Amino acid sequence: MSENDREPSIPLPDQESTTLSGAPAPEIPPLLAQRAFKARLFAAAGRLKRSFLFRTRRRVILTCLLGIPLLLCLGYWLLGFIVLADAATLVELKGLVQVYRHGEMQWRPAALNQLLWREDRLRTGTDSGARLLFFDVSTVDLGEETDVSISQISKRRGGKAVDIALKVWFGKTAIRAVRFVDPSSSFRLDTPTASTVVRGARFTVEVDRDGKTQIDVAEGNAEVRIGDQVVVLVMGERITLEPSGLYTTEKIFEPDGQVMFDKVEAAWNAPGDRFRLEMTETEVNEYLAFVSQQQPDFFLSNTQIWFVDGEARVATTVVRPAHFDLSAATGAEVVNGEIRPQVRSVAAGVALPVPGPVLDATLDWVFGQLEEYLVQAYDFVEFYDVQIKDGTMIVVGRKQPDTPANP
Repeated sequence: MSENDREPSIPLPDQESTTLSGAPAPEIPPLLAQRAFKARLFAAAGRLKRSFLFRTRRRVILTCLLGIPLLLCLGYWLLGFIVLADAATLVELKGLVQVYRHGEMQWRPAALNQLLWREDRLRTGTDSGARLLFFDVSTVDLGEETDVSISQISKRRGGKAVDIALKVWFGKTAIRAVRFVDPSSSFRLDTPTASTVVRGARFTVEVDRDGKTQIDVAEGNAEVRIGDQVVVLVMGERITLEPSGLYTTEKIFEPDGQVMFDKVEAAWNAPGDRFRLEMTETEVNEYLAFVSQQQPDFFLSNTQIWFVDGEARVATTVVRPAHFDLSAATGAEVVNGEIRPQVRSVAAGVALPVPGPVLDATLDWVFGQLEEYLVQAYDFVEFYDVQIKDGTMIVVGRKQPDTPANP
């Protein structure tokens, strides 16, 4: 068992934490240190200036022209290896909730809006609960008598790539892991018997005190690693793992698009000419999974959408005219009664950003196909507002006159 997997020893209530400190190292006066650094910097610049790269004006110009893009590429590459620590925020509390700080020797009462860092630990008592918020979008809800520790929470690539790793020692957690645009981002949840990795999913994990684990996937996909085996779960599937490593999978529900059909019909049949449709991301994702099953030749597959304030995170696999994974953050505006997507950032299934011209042709085709689907809606509704909130999207418009009663 590794050090990260060990439970921290919890002393008796009358024990006190102690701190050991050695004698401080002698400090160099700041002014002398600054002068020494400047001297080294000027010496290095002098050696570089005397090199063959800067002996003539022509070489200086050529070196700068070639060096600037190389430095930019190198800088971006290095950003992928620079890990910046971050924190989760405790945004909801109910009943008895305690925090065990890394480096401390006792549990302490948790506080609302408290920040939790790597290797901190959170537990709830009977009839208690808590919610952790990660990077303002993803959430982890702890049920009663649940114990969770933060193994990793950090950013890379200038803050675009996100890594989150948790360990559930026991209890029940509900996770909403919003898909991040950068494809190298990951959300991992460990238990005593397995490790689950998602790039965008809503799922629950229940761990008994003996290590038995149950994972239910409500949205998206999840890869569950059990020793050397990897089991892929899709929407509506469950896996049950025994402490011995044995496991079983089962289907607990089938994606159903009827909820969305019913909502659209209710919005259309509402009295008056006002059209208002409110959709949750769960309803939309279930509908998309249903469509994928009904139309296996659709030009997109494995599509999921996550609504955050003012923005929709979209992840899909483009099947044609090219085949690649696509992640994007988009907004929406209404122009002359029609909905226009606003792409704010996009990545195409690779660790490095894809230049715009490379994706332009394919993206134009994809948006052209989506526009053809929207054109059919414009025959029935003139849109005048789109609101994207956390977890929901609201579309408001006016019913077009002289249209069928039940389109």
